[in-house]
Amino acid sequence: MDSIVIGTAGHIDHGKTSLVKALTGFDADTLAEEKRRGITINLGFAYCSLPCGRTAGFVDVPGHERFVKNMLAGASGIDIAMVVIAASEGIMPQTREHIHILQYLGIEQAIVVLTKISMVDDDFRELVVEDTKEYLATTALAHAPVVQVDSITGQGIPELLALLNDMAAGVRREAVSMPARLPVDRVFSIKGFGTVVTGTLNEGSISLNDELAIYPEGLPVKVRGIQIHEQAVTTARAGQRTALNLSGVSVEEVHRGCVVAKPGSVQATSVLDVYLSVAADASQPLKRLEQLKLYLGAAEVVTKVVLMGCKEIYPGEECYAKLLTESPVIARKADRFVLRSLSPVQTIGGGRVVDPAAKRSGYTDEQALHIMQIKDQGAPQQVLEVFARENLFGDKEAIASAANIEAAEKYFEILLEEGRILLFENRVAHIEALKALLEKTLHILEPYHTQYPLRIGMAKAELQARLEMTSRPREFEWLLGWMKETEAIGQSGLMLYKAGFTPVFSKKLGAIRDEMLAAVRQAGYSPLTVNELAGSDKDRQAVLEALLQSDFLAVDGQVIILKELYVQAKETAVRLNRTEGAIRLADFRDSLGTSRKYALLLLEKMDRDKFTVRQGEERVLI
Repeated sequence: MDSIVIGTAGHIDHGKTSLVKALTGFDADTLAEEKRRGITINLGFAYCSLPCGRTAGFVDVPGHERFVKNMLAGASGIDIAMVVIAASEGIMPQTREHIHILQYLGIEQAIVVLTKISMVDDDFRELVVEDTKEYLATTALAHAPVVQVDSITGQGIPELLALLNDMAAGVRREAVSMPARLPVDRVFSIKGFGTVVTGTLNEGSISLNDELAIYPEGLPVKVRGIQIHEQAVTTARAGQRTALNLSGVSVEEVHRGCVVAKPGSVQATSVLDVYLSVAADASQPLKRLEQLKLYLGAAEVVTKVVLMGCKEIYPGEECYAKLLTESPVIARKADRFVLRSLSPVQTIGGGRVVDPAAKRSGYTDEQALHIMQIKDQGAPQQVLEVFARENLFGDKEAIASAANIEAAEKYFEILLEEGRILLFENRVAHIEALKALLEKTLHILEPYHTQYPLRIGMAKAELQARLEMTSRPREFEWLLGWMKETEAIGQSGLMLYKAGFTPVFSKKLGAIRDEMLAAVRQAGYSPLTVNELAGSDKDRQAVLEALLQSDFLAVDGQVIILKELYVQAKETAVRLNRTEGAIRLADFRDSLGTSRKYALLLLEKMDRDKFTVRQGEERVLI
């Protein structure tokens, strides 16, 4: 079933719902309160088949100013807009605001429908038509056709349907191959079925039993049922008004503004890079750091606007900006949005998303502005490179999706050949981002060496934490390999140091070091303790700490032996396991010529190191 979405827009009581009923036979006013008040409060839906073979899903959106947020939720995903103007009143304030909203949302195909023509005489109707065309000439709907109808008598309805059919036949679906994304505009529960969400499927397809996620929380769900225009189907495709019956989530966990999507295909964010414009009839300039309401998809959230390159922009002007939202949102590059003031409530402007998961800071305004311009207007290879640089070790598919670049593989190959990126598995590491991380590493190690001149270097785990890569161990290991290849850092065991650094012992500390080495070597497998070697003497403690990074091993945290002796003890364990079939404490003790106490400490250390495993009173190699 190939569907398109047609949405109404216009002032309250100008006949939108009656028009939809005349076109489809369905009454989109379904709530008792809507029936009683005679106005659409929430979103209403209806559908009909067109001669071109497509099914038209109609979204009847509210016209009252108080319900504009509902209008915005329904306007997301509209292919064709019908701007409804009553012949008895002409263009009204809400008409103007809805036209602005359609423009900001990038809805280019529209029909202006003059309704209630039987209520006025011909002269008045022609006057309204002239006024309408004059106003539209200054808007994005300057070339929209004007159709005159009467929903009660049916006059003009066949002509309107014919025009909608011609426009519907030309709608192209280019987002079917993308990962599924459905902004939720309604949530309810059906007894015996559970949670149901509805929305316009912006991209991709959804099939029965698909495992998806509810964002921004990322809650896993499974598709139990799908309906398109009240008909059960097995698959929904981009552009269709879709109802999903979901398992794994309660009604309380989902709300308007959530997004149903393929797991991992979108990212919740509180920072968006955007290109925005301020309405020409806005009452005042938009100032830097001003708070507004952001309408994105079906979401409504308070946001702070950080203008780039200026402190304010005046009505009719445009600029790049960052939107800092109070709660996470979901977006893709090129998504459209609308901004409205908090009080008094009015549409201020709108625009398009340039980066759906931007960085909060890290650049000067001038740098940030330059990067936004590349993301927005650069050639595909330039755009992809900028996104790769800002997403170190990002998945190739995720970077291409965020950059909104099709056939990205060829551009990745060019960047790889030019040495601009390196690949770790299927992840991308931009060379400049790697260099920045290397510089940060050196800035960490240099003062560390100054503070601890006796230590070989910093523990690998500590550097990993200070680089904020604890949760990315594989990427960190790859990064260390790359940094060692550059010969900028070195590694000794689990210690990392800046290339060229060696521990510096003064004459006094050097003497202590030599004395400690001799004492521990002489003790052999009858080792000394930390307290025996260093006591409370700070110089001896510092030397012992340095030797624990190089020559010494603390078997249980307190008992000290040479690392080379521990290696020999492991070789002894291997020999006993091979000749005796197992490692017995008494045999191990005798082979080392030590006491039962110290032999047991060494075997327990091997157990902790996953070198041996205890089986009753014996041990075997793992």
